[in-house]
Amino acid sequence: MNRKKFQNSVLYFVKYCNNSFLGKVKLNKLLYYLDFISYRDRQKEVTGDIYIHKSYGPVPENVDEMIAELKKDKQLEVSAKPFDSDKDRFVFSRMADPDMSCFDTYEKELLGKICEEFQNWSTDKIVNQTHLEAPWFYSSPYEFVDFKYASNIDFFHDQPDCLLHSYH
Repeated sequence: MNRKKFQNSVLYFVKYCNNSFLGKVKLNKLLYYLDFISYRDRQKEVTGDIYIHKSYGPVPENVDEMIAELKKDKQLEVSAKPFDSDKDRFVFSRMADPDMSCFDTYEKELLGKICEEFQNWSTDKIVNQTHLEAPWFYSSPYEFVDFKYASNIDFFHDQPDCLLHSYH
């Protein structure tokens, strides 16, 4: 696992996708798209984490640890806000900018395209989308989500070099 890329991916998404829709579930899906699209295109994921099949879609195995480290290092604050009568929603506040020097050009462009595409998607919409894709569909609850199915993800697939321009 690449801790630096993982943590800076979280900081990037909190900086550029942080709106009323970004909670922990959606953050997990943004990380999923980052790793699975990168794997589809280059046979290597960005964060190096593995994903677990959970009811709300694929979840990075080490996301809680990465968020805890960012909180400990005072780079991220996380608070719980009431969401439904029986649920809380995590709200992220970034205390530091992401270190973009740890990413290559492809990864920077992919981060930007993911934010551009999914920024205004509701949590339900992005969860439903991941449930339609082969990586989650062909895995069993609480089992690893297999990267071999990443070729099924259609986002940014129609662009030969995957990404045409940088977002930020």
